[in-house]
Amino acid sequence: MQDDTPLEPIAERRLSVVGEPGRMVIVTIGKPMRKPSGDWACPVDIQGLQEAVRDSAYGVDAVQALQLAFEGARQTLKRSGLPVTWCDGEPGETGFPIAVPYIFGRTFEDRMERLIEDEIEKAVEAKKKGAPG
Repeated sequence: MQDDTPLEPIAERRLSVVGEPGRMVIVTIGKPMRKPSGDWACPVDIQGLQEAVRDSAYGVDAVQALQLAFEGARQTLKRSGLPVTWCDGEPGETGFPIAVPYIFGRTFEDRMERLIEDEIEKAVEAKKKGAPG
């Protein structure tokens, strides 16, 4: 969704495009701002994809808008299909983690968090034993 929320940058992430030395994708997160409606908007600007993206994430407060801006950036990068990487990680590692949705209720959220935590624990144990990630 296009928006006229001004972009006052508060954070920037530079991602390398795998196989294209020197090409970068730059994600800029703007300062969340209160809209006349009372909601908050957090602008996101992504340069370096086939087409530039300028969007805003909306929330009931500044924190939710910021969280949704990070999630929106993650989804946009994934949908682009461009093999990007952050800090020389594997292709697709953007440094924007998936958010556990809370709209399905606390039971769902708890179950998803347990699944993630269990998988993290398994990966840590495997790494301690020298098994690949």
